[in-house]
Amino acid sequence: MSGRPLWRRGFDALERPVGDVIAGAVQSQPFADGVALGLHLERLVRREVERGTRRWLHAVNLPTATDVRRLSQQVAELQRQVRALSHELDALETAPPPRRRSARSAS
Repeated sequence: MSGRPLWRRGFDALERPVGDVIAGAVQSQPFADGVALGLHLERLVRREVERGTRRWLHAVNLPTATDVRRLSQQVAELQRQVRALSHELDALETAPPPRRRSARSAS
């Protein structure tokens, strides 16, 4: 008798023939067509659920993910502008003062 447990011997006896059938099935064109159809249907369902959720959220005056994304982009752009203006202001503060022209050189 083998040192393998009974459950393992049963599994090994079934795995090879069943595995070969499954491997052949997943490599077939009908399987690929079924997967493609499933992915297409999943996209359609997700789009419709998102559309319905968006309508419901707007109906109760709540923001959608698109609204939040748009606001986040606007905040990020404002932060970039403030940072750029801060750099400009720092540069002006650390720059030497402009030289005054004397009254003699002006004539």
